[in-house]
Amino acid sequence: MERTKSTFILYLVCISAFFASLNQNIYSPIITLVRDSFDVSLTLVNLSVSLFIFVTAILQIIYGSLVDVKGARFVLLPGLILTVAASIGCAVTTNFTLFMIFRVLQAIGTAAIPLIAATTIARLFQGNQRGSAMGTYQMLLSVAPIIAPVLGGFIGDQYSYPGIFWFLAGVAAILLLTNVLYFPADPPEDTTTVRIGKLLTHYVSIFQNKTGQSILSLSFFLFLVYFAIIVYLPVLLTESYQLSLKIVGLLYLPMAVSTMAGSIIFKYVQSKLSLKKLFIYGNGLAAGSIVLFAVTNAYSLIGLSIALVLYGVTIGLMTPLYATMITDEFESNRGSAMGMFNFIRYIGMAAGPVFSGLLLATLDSFVAFGFLGGLYAVLSFFLLFRMNRRKEGSG
Repeated sequence: MERTKSTFILYLVCISAFFASLNQNIYSPIITLVRDSFDVSLTLVNLSVSLFIFVTAILQIIYGSLVDVKGARFVLLPGLILTVAASIGCAVTTNFTLFMIFRVLQAIGTAAIPLIAATTIARLFQGNQRGSAMGTYQMLLSVAPIIAPVLGGFIGDQYSYPGIFWFLAGVAAILLLTNVLYFPADPPEDTTTVRIGKLLTHYVSIFQNKTGQSILSLSFFLFLVYFAIIVYLPVLLTESYQLSLKIVGLLYLPMAVSTMAGSIIFKYVQSKLSLKKLFIYGNGLAAGSIVLFAVTNAYSLIGLSIALVLYGVTIGLMTPLYATMITDEFESNRGSAMGMFNFIRYIGMAAGPVFSGLLLATLDSFVAFGFLGGLYAVLSFFLLFRMNRRKEGSG
């Protein structure tokens, strides 16, 4: 009975996290529609996208500590209430400034959900079951970027942009009711005050820990390269291969599908291989696929497609692996640890396009991505060596 309840909660938090990702990605196909509806510049509409990601990143640190101190339910339910209200605001407003404000409030409401999902999974499951549950979570999370643009395009075409936000408000309301009824209470140790000193201590302990340092460094690098490739791909495919934008969009699909495949692979192999071995193999695959992209991107469409698929598998594999490793390492303050992990990933996503632009402005793609692949290999080897030394020293 207890196992059935844990499984139900697992899928409840996974679906809630799926909704949070959907909230972010469903907006992409209607950017021009929003621009025309409000009669504003594309720059302002793009700013609303950037603000959503930036707010989500910053709040990972704040929410992570609140989850540790006040509990997940304390953070989740108000977040869903705010999401419902902000989604309705986006749907009904005719003023773009108010639309931007409501969109930021949406980000505030949903930012905690993936973090709460990961920390709840870590609390409910142990050992191989935790790794398997993390794989399920990441697998469902990786479906959202595939479905969201299609769903957003369909709803936007039929009901314009308000239809999308009414849809989000309805789903958020259903999730709110379900979580009110079924999300477990988890009384924290200190239910009175949130002490800044205690929160800072949590983050200092994460950065002082060699495993924490390694996971945060590599996750930043992994997502920096991922977004560097994503923003470079349209330029490469349209200018070097003269492909239409429709075909360019389709070439993102294998990467998204392979990311989901990587999560499925992790779910089933983590019980057969140690996390250390998966760490070695996964980082080796990441470095190799970056180098393969560097070698093939300007000369072979098939080669670069293979590199993209391999890197997608790496993202799907390494994200739940890192999440499992960091929650194993920080059992007593896993909310803070996962909040910092998510924050670092988002910062990597934000830095990727900037870094790609600066690097490719001075170097050709072979040298730029070859350098990134080599640097990733050296960094992962060095950090693995440090982690092993730490374990030997404590053993």
